Amino acid sequence: MRFNYLLLISFTVLLLTSCGGRTRFYDDDIEREPSLVTIERFDRDIFTLDSASLAEKYGDFMNVYAFGVLRLHSTGELPLFTSDSGIVQLNTDVQRIYESHSDIERKVDNAFKYFHHYFPDKEVPRVLFHISGFNQSIVAADGFLSASIDQYLGSDYEPYNSIAYGYEIPFMTREQLPVDMMNGWLTASFPESLIGDRLLDQMLFQGKIIYLLKVFYPDATLWSLLSYTEAQYRWCERYEKEVWGYIMENRELFSTDWKTATKYLSPAPFTSGLSQESPGRIGVYIGFKIVESYMNANTDATLQTLMDFTDSQRFLQEARYRP
Repeated sequence: MRFNYLLLISFTVLLLTSCGGRTRFYDDDIEREPSLVTIERFDRDIFTLDSASLAEKYGDFMNVYAFGVLRLHSTGELPLFTSDSGIVQLNTDVQRIYESHSDIERKVDNAFKYFHHYFPDKEVPRVLFHISGFNQSIVAADGFLSASIDQYLGSDYEPYNSIAYGYEIPFMTREQLPVDMMNGWLTASFPESLIGDRLLDQMLFQGKIIYLLKVFYPDATLWSLLSYTEAQYRWCERYEKEVWGYIMENRELFSTDWKTATKYLSPAPFTSGLSQESPGRIGVYIGFKIVESYMNANTDATLQTLMDFTDSQRFLQEARYRP
């Protein structure tokens, strides 16, 4: 019995480690609060409702969609989009794969319960699905959060091989969708948290977003929150010290050069200057690790404290980050 008990403990620890572990902000009472989000199927309505009815039902999102996503000249051009043979076929695939969306709604709703609990002054948006013809993935604006679900039809969806980079395809999945939706909303909700255009400023901002995602999706793996494969995440773990040393040695931490920011923060097959086995966006990983170190070192810090802390150099000092 003693052996079995210890085996269960070991398995539980391993499971929590693989998921990244829950933060001190985890509270299952929050998860039992009333639902805040119901996903609206704009993607279906654009094929059945006219422009006037869509505008009446969805308000300002109709203009965001027509002009910002599809780049139409007028909402009256929407039938040209919905009658296109390629879009009709794409819609058939979308409706088949997303006939039900209750699993995604549950995850997104749970995340917004945490968001509303810890940031009650921030807006909870209307949440939609739309089709963009492989255009913009996530739209977060004007009180709306909408996902272009034709970008999340699965890594085995054959047309992706023609319209996406190979390193992007593994994350064009149903499983990644809830994480990307919340990432988009959080990035749009905290513009005041990004002060400055140095690499450190941008790394910390991205790291804060990942930390919030870790709170809001307490059972998700860290690699999914970072849009990494497990192998990519393990590479980062193994070479974290060397990557940090490389950034410091090249004096890039306080650089304001956009090329430097792009190298460390933008999607790419690997990080230029590092091994080709490295993932792109490795600055996001390092930013998250600094934020995690800060929150571990400052156990009285709240999530609001975290997002309000905009002095990046002092933040780094107080994080006591030592990879």
